[in-house]
Amino acid sequence: MKLAATQSSLGSFGRPLLALGVTIIFASALESGVALGMEHGDVGGGAASPSEWVPYHNSATGLSFRYPPSLRIHERDPRPFRVPEGGEVTDLVGDTATNPDTTVLRFLVNPGEMTPEIAARRARGLRENHANDTPNSRESLTPMQLDGHEALVEVSCGRGACHWYVNLLQPRECTILSLLGGTDANEAFPPPHDGSFPLLSIIRTVHFDTSPK
Repeated sequence: MKLAATQSSLGSFGRPLLALGVTIIFASALESGVALGMEHGDVGGGAASPSEWVPYHNSATGLSFRYPPSLRIHERDPRPFRVPEGGEVTDLVGDTATNPDTTVLRFLVNPGEMTPEIAARRARGLRENHANDTPNSRESLTPMQLDGHEALVEVSCGRGACHWYVNLLQPRECTILSLLGGTDANEAFPPPHDGSFPLLSIIRTVHFDTSPK
């Protein structure tokens, strides 16, 4: 969406301030594990700590993370997702009362490692694209630390709902998203957080093997 005619100088001044405020709130929520007034001290999933969860590791891409034993892994053919050969598409699948076999988290990994210089250019491009888009108080681009690198949490909004994407650029390009929807849509409401499924806690366990220097 592109910016429509400005109704008043106060309105045009207020929107960026509102968007900035939402970005600050989302950043605080990502750091504290609290989102939209809900506390998530219990990460759920039948285990008291992520250290007790099931480990996953893909030897081809080097992706690893941990997940509660109530969830299960589904490695998919990456070609329908336009992920280049050598990449990875892995779904973390769970069950809700109304949506069995729903994709709680999806990990899309491009092949090859990204140099810090290329990653910096890619991050700069994401920030510039976000800045040039229509100011929308619900949309944001927020940094978070993941696997020792800066990741960008993007919130984009359509006509009906907003969705988040965690974009990790180093050492490999990886996008993480949730496909929870319908009656479970609140579980995936931005920013990523722990609810019935400990989405944020799972994301924080993500790690990539790197090639020896």
